[in-house]
Amino acid sequence: MSVIEELDIPLEGEVFSVDHEDLPENSYILRMEPAQKIHSNPLLWGEELRAYTRDCSNKFFRAAQELVPELDGIKNNEISEVVILRGGLAYQLDSAFSNVFDSYLPRCFVGARRHRVTKDEFEAELSYSNFEPLPDNGVVVIGDTIATGASVSRTIAEVRDELRKREKEIKSLIVFSAGAAFRGCSRLSDWIERFREWWPDFDLHVFVAEAFFGLDSGTHLRYRKPGEAIVPETSKEFVNEAFGDYEDAYLPGNICAIFDWGDRNFKPDRHLKDVLQYSKVARKEAEDKESLDFLRKLEKGAKEEMKKFKSPIKQ
Repeated sequence: MSVIEELDIPLEGEVFSVDHEDLPENSYILRMEPAQKIHSNPLLWGEELRAYTRDCSNKFFRAAQELVPELDGIKNNEISEVVILRGGLAYQLDSAFSNVFDSYLPRCFVGARRHRVTKDEFEAELSYSNFEPLPDNGVVVIGDTIATGASVSRTIAEVRDELRKREKEIKSLIVFSAGAAFRGCSRLSDWIERFREWWPDFDLHVFVAEAFFGLDSGTHLRYRKPGEAIVPETSKEFVNEAFGDYEDAYLPGNICAIFDWGDRNFKPDRHLKDVLQYSKVARKEAEDKESLDFLRKLEKGAKEEMKKFKSPIKQ
């Protein structure tokens, strides 16, 4: 059973704390317009997608500034981002940090590749890492889309190992996701005690956009999945307007809120082909008018965006 409480902090949008036994204690949902644009329009790609994502990251840091005590008075040598290649690059956290704090965000890098273990289970392997800017007794920030949680969990494990290897300490880990599954985020709770074995005062903060989504078909994020998705009432109202009735329409329980984040940012032609294929298949399954109207427009729009992608670059 989850308890959602709206917080009164100065932010364009809404901020909710989420109390659930399977999630980290400091878990928050950020309702904000740029995330709604990303979730409700799978046709966004390129600079327009980057702009909305950057705005999400700006708002995340503003919320974190209010809710994470360790950020108060922090210095450049006390914080670092760990960028999970490739999806983490799309969050542009260094740019957002500069906008909010008027300062530079040092960055570490890991190359993570997720692979399927069983039909519904995934793990991740790291092919590359560079932790030179890892701070001592500081704060680590990670931005990534979280489905199964395999990549971010493996990255957090590597952060812990690097801290121990370098004989450094850590105050706090902050994770932000523009699209996160409840199931993937629940894996993060395990790391709190593992970190506290070495650093008793360690804390973990998780910020997600719009909802803790349900997980379906391995990696698909669903607004509606009974017993799993945690969705504020105002997010449900948004879904009603964007996709049709939250409880009964086809799309809220069958469209992915984010699609493949890596492809969407770095291989948009493949993403648009996926959207086109999805719209064709879903039209055969959907029955309600709202979903069918949306899917027809989506199919037409995907074809138009694919033409744009293949058109000559303006000189």
